[in-house]
Amino acid sequence: MNNQEIVEDDQLYLSEGIQEHGFLLIINHDYSLVALSENCSDWLTNPVNHYIGSNIWKFIATYFPNYQENLKKGIDEVFEDSDERVWMEVEVGPFGCYLNVYGTSKYIYLEFEKKAIDQNVFFPKIEVFNNLLVKNKDRIWEVTSAYISKISGFDRIRVFAYDKDNNGLIIAENIKHPDLEGILGCYYPYTDVFRLARNIHVVNYSRYTAQINGPTIKIISNGVDHPNLSQTSVRMVSPIHAAYMLKDGVNSNLSVSIIVDGELWGYVFCQSKDAKKVNLLKREALVYFVQMAVNQYVENQDLKDRKFYEEIRDFELLLKEKLLVQNDLYKVLNDLGDRLCYFAKADAMAILSKDELHTYNISIGKRKVDAIVDQIRKVEKGSYFTDEEFVFKYGKKLGLETERFAGISAICVDEKESLAFLFFRKEKIQKRKWVEKPEELIAEGKPNVQFVHEDHPYLDVWHQTTYHASEKWTDMEFFFFKRLREIVLVSFRMLAEEIQKLNLEVLNLNTALDNYANTVSHDLKNPLSAINLSVQMMMQKPDMSEVLRMKMLKNTKEAVNIINEMLRTIHEFSKVKGYDYKMESVYTQDFIPQIVDFSKLRYAADHAEVEFGNLFPLHGEKTIIYQLFQNLIGNAVKYSAKTASPKIKIYSELDNEFVRYHIIDNGIGMAKEELSNVFDSFKRLSNASEFEGTGLGLSIVKRIAERLHVKVQVDSEIGLGTAIQLTFPNDN
Repeated sequence: MNNQEIVEDDQLYLSEGIQEHGFLLIINHDYSLVALSENCSDWLTNPVNHYIGSNIWKFIATYFPNYQENLKKGIDEVFEDSDERVWMEVEVGPFGCYLNVYGTSKYIYLEFEKKAIDQNVFFPKIEVFNNLLVKNKDRIWEVTSAYISKISGFDRIRVFAYDKDNNGLIIAENIKHPDLEGILGCYYPYTDVFRLARNIHVVNYSRYTAQINGPTIKIISNGVDHPNLSQTSVRMVSPIHAAYMLKDGVNSNLSVSIIVDGELWGYVFCQSKDAKKVNLLKREALVYFVQMAVNQYVENQDLKDRKFYEEIRDFELLLKEKLLVQNDLYKVLNDLGDRLCYFAKADAMAILSKDELHTYNISIGKRKVDAIVDQIRKVEKGSYFTDEEFVFKYGKKLGLETERFAGISAICVDEKESLAFLFFRKEKIQKRKWVEKPEELIAEGKPNVQFVHEDHPYLDVWHQTTYHASEKWTDMEFFFFKRLREIVLVSFRMLAEEIQKLNLEVLNLNTALDNYANTVSHDLKNPLSAINLSVQMMMQKPDMSEVLRMKMLKNTKEAVNIINEMLRTIHEFSKVKGYDYKMESVYTQDFIPQIVDFSKLRYAADHAEVEFGNLFPLHGEKTIIYQLFQNLIGNAVKYSAKTASPKIKIYSELDNEFVRYHIIDNGIGMAKEELSNVFDSFKRLSNASEFEGTGLGLSIVKRIAERLHVKVQVDSEIGLGTAIQLTFPNDN
């Protein structure tokens, strides 16, 4: 969520009132009340107009005497940082409420939401949902819609995804109420309603309307200030949106943004036929579950992309190897025609040069191919061209028939040599079902596109059929085209020694990527565990004390900061060509106690006694020094956690030009014969089988120590514990 405002020229799409389950106070930067919701009269002693222009601190002293300190602190925080949001629980007259304090450039908003009794008693479980996502990697959104339906009690859950043309597709759906329509696999055109919905959901990641046809509570202002309500969670849905959803049989709606790589990818719509009250905590849990699904979806897509890129990389190596041996570009490419068509997702291929034509899976003459290339160059001057309707557009002119192929993509490798690739795709009749009239597409009047209107009780259903076209080329295929062109250019212009050099770079990159993946998966476990445990505790104990809740939130925020910095630095750290470290004074007393706390949480070692001595500052790169201590302290806590009285000592001492750190535990220890290979990757100790781990921790320590010129000494005995000594150059 970000705190920018939405400004719309057409007020038909905006609502300047709130829902009846909320109250709203708005103050300016002079701490004066400039607007209040009309229903504040339910708990005020005077008419609402009486308080316009009042000082907020006097107002709070009168109506919130028990919360003065917390409210002042929250309002001050938002004044200092307009992107900040402060949540708390308060009593507003006879009402128990959640209070959300947030700001924009001109105003501070105090938004109250009455607590609702959740009729659906099913309580969500993070572990259960996570296991479902992991076990159903190809059905992420189906699983998400089904689980959200179960825990929320909404009558219908829909997952809506945008396509490249901004149209929407229903990709998953779960329906409980028999009167609500199912439209899985149907499209929505990009109308004004969805344009505004997109604007709202980029700013406000979730929107909830308890009763769409309920009353709109007016905002009473001083007549001069007109605050924007686009950030207000209890804001009433606009009249045009209300009519849209009521027509769809819906009277309650919770929509949650799906944000992928910083962009709005789609929504999860939770809808009910009748008005529905859902507690704020349950809604926040639903938002969290949607984010879990997004994370798993992104991870799955990354894995698929990585697999595809690895296939391309392997093909590149094969292509380079064959070129090196045979030194005949056209023969090699022709021999690999099936692989080239596989990556281009094409049915056939042609390679054209000045004097030669090589084809795969198609019979076509050079004169015809020359004519196709001439037509492409009239349309596109760049190196890449795709048109899924090429034959439909130019077939009559060029003497081509769609029975053979419909779409063409082309790569111009070298104009001087007239070297080009053509990939052909066959016709595929495409059908789409629209649940609203696609006005713009129909207005285009394309002769190969047919629209038929369906008689439906309340939806405006249109069936689209597209003829004489192939499937569109995707970003993945474009990536392959670019790599193919680069490889052919290199092969065309460079000597065999250069090709061997490229092979070596690819192998080095593979090694770096492997190290990067291993390091990330290992070192993120501590902060992720802290986040997971903190969130679980807050969800399972909604009535926890404010002090404990703030501690959990602080743990979560610190862990997120650590993850962000770690991902940035690990990525740079793993590059083949090295990393330009930001060397600085590193004050370990700022984070070593935090590492201890996170490790205790992760390994259930609250009973461990940790003794700290002097923690002298070091000179180096802060993030990787943090990783160094995280791995070593984490091991000390983990391998001593199951002893009767776990004890750990962490201290440092100065020795002329060195700073020596000691980490000593009384854990399970290591056999002396195993100490010589303890730093090997994936090496697990013989007595560590009952402890979680991958055997990567000390290998990461070794890599960091080598780069920072730190000497690591390990002394250990089975059953007595382990002592680690780190000797740092004293450059402070």
